Amino acid sequence: PILSKVKTDPEKLRPEDATKVAARKARPFIDSLIELIEAALATGGVMMHECSESANYLGRLADKVVHGAAHLLQGLCCLDLQKFTRGPEKPALQSQLPVFFVLGLLAMLYNAFVFAYMPAAGLAFNSPESMIFHSFVFLTLASFAQAARTDPGGIPPTKEWRDPANPPRAASDRKKFSNDPRWCRKSQAFKPDRAHFCRAMGRVVLRMDHHCPWLGNTVGWANHKFFFLFLVYTSAACTMLNISFIELLVNATLPALTKFLLIGAEALSFLLSSILVPFLFFHTWLLIRNMTTIEFCASFTKTGSQEDQTSENPYDMGIYSNLCSVLGSSPLSWWAPVGGPEGDGISFSRKGGENRKHEDPEAAHPEYAGSGTGDDEETPKKEDCSSFLVWKDAAEFSGDLRLGCEVIVDSAEDAATRTLSFCTGRFKRRKQASRRSNRSNFKLVPMENGGSDLGSDWSTSSAVSRESMASQGADFV
Repeated sequence: PILSKVKTDPEKLRPEDATKVAARKARPFIDSLIELIEAALATGGVMMHECSESANYLGRLADKVVHGAAHLLQGLCCLDLQKFTRGPEKPALQSQLPVFFVLGLLAMLYNAFVFAYMPAAGLAFNSPESMIFHSFVFLTLASFAQAARTDPGGIPPTKEWRDPANPPRAASDRKKFSNDPRWCRKSQAFKPDRAHFCRAMGRVVLRMDHHCPWLGNTVGWANHKFFFLFLVYTSAACTMLNISFIELLVNATLPALTKFLLIGAEALSFLLSSILVPFLFFHTWLLIRNMTTIEFCASFTKTGSQEDQTSENPYDMGIYSNLCSVLGSSPLSWWAPVGGPEGDGISFSRKGGENRKHEDPEAAHPEYAGSGTGDDEETPKKEDCSSFLVWKDAAEFSGDLRLGCEVIVDSAEDAATRTLSFCTGRFKRRKQASRRSNRSNFKLVPMENGGSDLGSDWSTSSAVSRESMASQGADFV
């Protein structure tokens, strides 16, 4: 019998076989994707390496710029920067005069903005510009008060730090020549790491940066944040005043008294900005490097090679860690004049996580140790580098002075000669031009019979000249 052909459905692939087919088809795409990812990772590694090298180069360039500016300041002003990191001994009343001076400047600028600028500009007290300025003023005063009243920190009052025979284990800094722990004979105690003796306060200050007479206090471990915020908000307020006052003076017609007050306030705020903004940049650089002003001066005045000195700073743990060590662990509270830094101000993190021995930064200037820092160490007398001026002796000073006077005299003579030649040439050219103009404008008018002798002489001479010309013409023909 003939069986009818039954159409059967094509055989379906099993799930295992379908997975194998899909994997076989997707294999080239996956391989190309893996190659692309590997190439991207390789390129990204090269780019990260180049970015890291560029960042390091910019950091070294910034270091050279700061050191060069310090060299220029020291050379032009004939100052020793190491001495200005220590507070001078002053009476109590005299040391408070700069504080009242700062408060007076702030009061003058505030009065100029509120009572002169705001009425002239038509601003209300609750306007955005007024609220921003008053916020800056409030934060400035709060930071100033916190920096002035906060104790920077001192040696712990325990016997561990006052036993000359048993130095504490936390004191890892050593003297350069004796390799002994730093003993302060004035305080009769060991000095913690990065601590120095302040003559103005008469005691050792933890992580001492410098003595600020405008605060009436020494900037140290506990109040460094408030000092930095004071610089930030003061610079911001002065910059805002500069922009607002100039815009109003240029675009508005004001009464004489208001214009006088605004011009004076503008000059004062511009002067403060020109001083505070570079100072703020310098302390920002120190904050990023986790250095103090004393440590910068010690590295800046080292003899020998000056290149890449800041890379030797053992306390540089990275930008974020350096900022946290001064401004606090929470970035959300960095802007507020509250809180404080991390730690106890005695022990600090170092590179590599090891508590290695570190030389005293004052060892670069060992001659200061016996007189100002309270260090009890014997140092070789090389030169008298503690002089206020940069010249070593009177002969060097007189030679530089004579050379400078000769240069000034030569420059003055050259300028006088050029000025005289310029004025003489200009006078001659003006004289010649006046003569030409007189000749072109001069006309002879014959006088009548009743005129003077000059007219008769001119008419006679003119007649004779005409006859002679006629006779000469006839002879020529």
